[in-house]
Amino acid sequence: MPQFSAIGSLQRWCLLGLWLCVLCSNLCPVAAQEQATTSLEQQLDQYLVTLRDDVSAADAFLAELYQRYYVNPTENIALASKVRLMSYQATSLLYLQQQAAADALLAELLALTGETDNPDILSEIYATEIEFLLYQRQLSAAILKADRLQLIVQSASVPRVQYFANAMLGGLFKADNQFEQALQHYTDALDAIIGTDDQFTLRRRANLNYFIAQVYADLKKWPEAKLLTEELIAAAKKYQYPQFLPDLYLMLGVILAEQDDLNGAVTVNQLGVAAAKAVDRPNIELTFENNLGSIYIEQQKYEEARAVLQAASEQAKALNDEFNVQIMAYNLGYIDVMQGEHQRGLEQMLVALEYFKENDTKAQYEPMLQWLAKAYAAAGEYQLQAETLQQQLELRAEILTSEREKSVAELQSRYDTKAKSQLITILEQENDLKAQLLDNQKLQQQITALFTLVLIFAAVMLYQLYRKVRLSNRKLREANKQLEFQSLRDPLTGLYNRRALQEQMQRREKYGRRQTDSGPNANGFLLLDIDYFKKINDNYGHAAGDEVLTELSARLTRVCRDEDLVIRWGGEEFLLYLEHIAPEQVSGFCQRILDVIAAEPVACDGKLIPVSASGGFIHLPFAGVDETDLNWERALQIADMALYLGKVNGRNQVYAITGLRCDYNAARQPLTNDLQGAIRQNMVDYITIKGPALAG
Repeated sequence: MPQFSAIGSLQRWCLLGLWLCVLCSNLCPVAAQEQATTSLEQQLDQYLVTLRDDVSAADAFLAELYQRYYVNPTENIALASKVRLMSYQATSLLYLQQQAAADALLAELLALTGETDNPDILSEIYATEIEFLLYQRQLSAAILKADRLQLIVQSASVPRVQYFANAMLGGLFKADNQFEQALQHYTDALDAIIGTDDQFTLRRRANLNYFIAQVYADLKKWPEAKLLTEELIAAAKKYQYPQFLPDLYLMLGVILAEQDDLNGAVTVNQLGVAAAKAVDRPNIELTFENNLGSIYIEQQKYEEARAVLQAASEQAKALNDEFNVQIMAYNLGYIDVMQGEHQRGLEQMLVALEYFKENDTKAQYEPMLQWLAKAYAAAGEYQLQAETLQQQLELRAEILTSEREKSVAELQSRYDTKAKSQLITILEQENDLKAQLLDNQKLQQQITALFTLVLIFAAVMLYQLYRKVRLSNRKLREANKQLEFQSLRDPLTGLYNRRALQEQMQRREKYGRRQTDSGPNANGFLLLDIDYFKKINDNYGHAAGDEVLTELSARLTRVCRDEDLVIRWGGEEFLLYLEHIAPEQVSGFCQRILDVIAAEPVACDGKLIPVSASGGFIHLPFAGVDETDLNWERALQIADMALYLGKVNGRNQVYAITGLRCDYNAARQPLTNDLQGAIRQNMVDYITIKGPALAG
């Protein structure tokens, strides 16, 4: 049944370390600065303590510190403490929705990076910038800036800064579903506070363990997540932090439910209800009660479920919480159906379902259709059950397509941004080399002017200069060739990259090779994806994964002709751009590709790794359709959908889309987003080429 889960996000505050400084009795200017800095550090620590208990009072206290030490300073303070104060004030303004003032102060912080090379100061500034980007949901921009912070924080020495920067990086990579990197940075943050023993140590450690437990849950490592969450609950009870218990019980309840320990989940949710009441959190109390009712439904304890859900429904109405009212109504309607009140229960479920269709996301709405289908089955409405399941399948396919397109667009955006950055670096290097040449030419002119005075000396100098110029020119040519090669090649495999294909397509268009026939002169795309590549990385290690990519690159290169392009398309995907491949050659070529991939396992560190791949093939142009209607990018999208069919229908095979059985205008929409539908409607010709049985 519909449930809530609450795997939380980063807290607004990060618990930071305590600075210890010694005051001098007779103050020289340096000693005065140390005293002012120590005082500010202690007051910033006090701000963190206040923030924990009273956010409004903490913000007011911080604003006073900002006015005293930054806006109207009467004392000189160290740059590190100044940056810490500015960082706190900037994030305070951000969370108070004062965006313009927050952005202006962040700009001042970033300007300070040109005035220092101190890794602790730089780490605090760049971590604050990432916190801004995360808050503004600019995930791609934050990821692109993470490399810089990762490099600098390795040289940081202040535990507070190490903790803050690594905790922020952990939250960033967790938000980007890079859970292994998130876990590494959370572990680094824990290492930073191991040697501390102050008023923040315990809370920081608990905070990090909570984040680590969330990552374990995201990785579906349920035993590790359960153990760590139970330890956090014990610590919260021991040190009397009741405000943390509801969130911890909620996460533990989800973990137990995922482990099919429904009785344990019932007990934990009951404890969660009591904990939420104790700290006056009615919304999370409703979540526990709904989850409890849902578990009872799964256990077919309908009377217990009804009692809990009816009480929760009344509480939600009292809170004017329409969303929870509808959740309870949907679950209660399901109970009615299961207890024989078919018409009343189904009507109630449909009313609630219409509310969620209008007010919730498709991803949250889609699984609710499965319970409606179960209700129809219990009521004997099998036709409606089938229609509901079909609706769920169509919605799931729509969500999957949308998420895939969003993911591709996100990766393309990041790739383009990095490519632009690399291009800027290349241009800077070229400008440096050109500047060196200009300097050499200027020096040559100066020597020529002195030629009449010191003939022999000038001749020697000119000879040396000539050699230097030749060397510089040679280096410039070599550098240009190397840069051009690197811009078109994948660094791991040495294959061509996306940019190489884009340039090939531009040349193809420029020189008039946009054919409309699909005969022997047609070209082709074969998009390949290694099967179960994540399992290879998990079972054998990332080094083995890299070895698999390198070996398959070599095998594909051997099979293809010199005029074909073998491209690493991204991750574990390869793209073959094939010149002049006739329709009758497709099956044999695809078979050779599958054979060369799967016939022999890949050897790595004495282990044999079985490997196979799935693929999708299409001609360019496709089925005589002019490329103004179906260009190479659209064709490649169809090949990608064909690859997906190969995956979902068993893997180790290629789906080759070989032609159209109807007018292209009729097939245009299915070919855009539903190739499976086009096949079902008999709109396209296709063949399936099976790979060999895996060796090793």
